[in-house]
Amino acid sequence: MMAALATAWSTTMSAQTAEDTVYVYLSDQPDGTYYLPTPPAIGSTEYIDDLLQFQWGKTQRNTPRGEQASIESLDTPDAMRKVMAEALSLDTISDDATPALSRLLVKSCNTGAQSTKKAKDEYMRRRPFMQMNDPLWAKYDADTLRLNGSYPSGHTAFGWFTALAFAEMWPALQDTILRRGFMFGENRVIVGAHYQSDVTAGYLSAAAAFARAHANTELLKDIEAAREEYARLTEKTVGTNPAEGTDVPYGERFLGSPVDTTSYRYVSDLSLYWAGKTLRDTERGKRAAHEAEYSPEMMYEVFGEATGMPLSVEKTPAICRLISYVLEKSSLTADRLKEIRFRKRPFVQLGEPSFVPGDEEKERGKSSFPSGHTNLGWTEALVMTEVAPEHQNEILKRGYEYGYNRQIVGYHWFTDIVATRQLSSALFAHLHADTEFLALMQEARKEYQSAVASAIKTVTPDDDADSDASRRAAVYSLDGRRVDSPTRSGVYISDGKKITRAAGF
Repeated sequence: MMAALATAWSTTMSAQTAEDTVYVYLSDQPDGTYYLPTPPAIGSTEYIDDLLQFQWGKTQRNTPRGEQASIESLDTPDAMRKVMAEALSLDTISDDATPALSRLLVKSCNTGAQSTKKAKDEYMRRRPFMQMNDPLWAKYDADTLRLNGSYPSGHTAFGWFTALAFAEMWPALQDTILRRGFMFGENRVIVGAHYQSDVTAGYLSAAAAFARAHANTELLKDIEAAREEYARLTEKTVGTNPAEGTDVPYGERFLGSPVDTTSYRYVSDLSLYWAGKTLRDTERGKRAAHEAEYSPEMMYEVFGEATGMPLSVEKTPAICRLISYVLEKSSLTADRLKEIRFRKRPFVQLGEPSFVPGDEEKERGKSSFPSGHTNLGWTEALVMTEVAPEHQNEILKRGYEYGYNRQIVGYHWFTDIVATRQLSSALFAHLHADTEFLALMQEARKEYQSAVASAIKTVTPDDDADSDASRRAAVYSLDGRRVDSPTRSGVYISDGKKITRAAGF
């Protein structure tokens, strides 16, 4: 029975049918092999955290939390029907009783699960229960689990994508919904089906796909239909702004607590702090120090580079207004959590100089959890993925790296940075119920599309090209530079037309 269900689910994931069962086709999904780190190798510093979390998961199995993890191992949308029904205080979510909610849920599950496929196929990482020769603590996982890769976690991705969609649908319950989605991923560590790094990558894959899905108007229509249906079922009213009366997500309600010096995970934080220090005298380290600036202007620089389109208040005012608005909301979300979840920064805890000495005095007394820079970088990356989806891979990679910078320079612990990206994803969902944000996004999208159209008209081949054929074959970036060997994915101009290419073509 379970094997048959898994086979049917796998078939649904791989198919791109006219039935429109996903919000992002596989060919358009962000490429996890590009923007995510590679899975930790056995014996690496990063693998320490995976081993520690694997042992933690085993301690949870003979508890109510472990039983929940086992029951929720079902690899179909039915698992999320129960989870989301509980979060929304509904008796059920089904095609018959709640068709709009059910449609949003199923398509979200499909899209989230599919977001991990490229990386899974590339890495085919061995699962922890197989690596450790340990029994799998999962009621519904089938033998087919052994046949696909562990990195990233597909369960985590379809659970987190669905949670983000439902949090956007009903912001008043966002923290409850997000907590259940977060736990759904955490389940996979408990049952031994995935390492912690697999689950972390699953959250990121889901968030990236969720950002990309906002380029599909069907997602927005389905969220609105589900919102209207839920309002009718619960006799609630929804104004023109669904987020009215709600605040940005409260991270303390759905994330775990920060690691402290008494935690077993502090060992991995220390190990990864020292690993980050080894990069300081490299070009990567210099970039991390340079990007320590927390400002709209730094976001213009980072994501202007990612899109190949210089960003400035003069040239791209709409995009810059959007970036500034997101920075304001991001700061609010992170700062509030810092006040109630204080943790010493690495350079303070260890009594060492940081790699950005000019910031030490003003940052010394501030909490390491969560990472404000990481929250800003990943939220802006998701937002810019929606603005310029053709550049999604480079945008997501730069957003991820902006957070990793903070580990290199010694201002945040590894576990602070990891948790913060879930906070960013939650904020991204919340913003889409904010009418002011939606207006800014619409303006930014128009400005970006206009810039692409303008580039097509103005970019011309070099005068010194050898022939008409070579002029037609020439490729240009959006700012008019000839690009002989593009090293990143995105939009380019060739022969007076827009072309979208993968990196290394």
